Amino acid sequence: GPLNTYWENVRNMYLPFESGQLSGSSDVYEHEIPGGQYTNLLYQSRQLGLTDKWPEIKRKYAEANMVLGDIPKVTPSSKVVGDLAQFMVSQNLNAEQLLEQAETLAFPESVVQFLRGEIGIPPGGFPEPLRSKVLSSRGLEGVDGRPGASLPDYDFDEAEKLLREKYGAKYIDEKDVLSHALYPNVFSEWKEFEAVYGEVSKLPTDVFLNPMKEGDEVDIELKPGERVIIKLNSIAPARDDGSRTVTFEVNGERWFMPVTDQSVAQDENVRKKASGSNEVGSPMPGVIVGLKVKEGDKIEEGDPLATLSAMKMETVIPATASGVVKHIAVNIGDKVEGDDLLVEIETE
Repeated sequence: GPLNTYWENVRNMYLPFESGQLSGSSDVYEHEIPGGQYTNLLYQSRQLGLTDKWPEIKRKYAEANMVLGDIPKVTPSSKVVGDLAQFMVSQNLNAEQLLEQAETLAFPESVVQFLRGEIGIPPGGFPEPLRSKVLSSRGLEGVDGRPGASLPDYDFDEAEKLLREKYGAKYIDEKDVLSHALYPNVFSEWKEFEAVYGEVSKLPTDVFLNPMKEGDEVDIELKPGERVIIKLNSIAPARDDGSRTVTFEVNGERWFMPVTDQSVAQDENVRKKASGSNEVGSPMPGVIVGLKVKEGDKIEEGDPLATLSAMKMETVIPATASGVVKHIAVNIGDKVEGDDLLVEIETE
């Protein structure tokens, strides 16, 4: 009937989010990946360039779960297991090697937080000696008891004041303050996106998910009684820097909009690969979101050098040797591949 037809059409609009998993899988009895995480993990693996290793990731998930103590796998603990599984696959590690090298490995941040006790104490306790090795090598102490019990009170009034000063009073409401309190990094990223692209909530779902083609026309209601008709006239060829000029008509008025085409490779230079204990490489593909040192800094083995983000999985990259930071090969925002050189250390 009409209802069935409606939902079939809605499903087509969300095809960009489909995982490609079209049937059930009996091997869930072996790896025990929760259903909601299964498709997310499959998508993450593709983005990390591990598509051909998906069967191995599922096997490593079961192995990572046992390494962490066979913990109950719910949000966020299931993410910890998934992050560790992908890390083990990308680094070609088994459980024994993971434990042997625990003091020097660049574990995903979610794993370090779990071992510290930031999401609570697992029913069977923490896995030892893994926990002690990871925390001691990073100079961290475990959290005693329920993490929330030791958190200071959150000052919502002060947070609202700071957010209004940063983003403008008319752009911040109580919901924004709460969002920032719960997910500060995600909120900041959203505000950066909004600063570039504006208010996108008015766009029809199909237009937001599927780019317009030349000749397409869409009618958008900005608010009751205010509508705009937008037509995409032309898309110019990409320039060397990856930019294009897109020509629109907005209520009959022609607009010329420069945009960056992310599908055009902007950096054709191949990065140097790390080799040797004095060269620190990226453990997996991702984006550099933080640098903890600068050239000339004295560091000790295990000190944090940089933070890598890969599909919601953050990893703090530790120093592989003591010495002086001789060269930093990346900047914040750079995309890197596995083993790309990040930092060069001059050993003493």
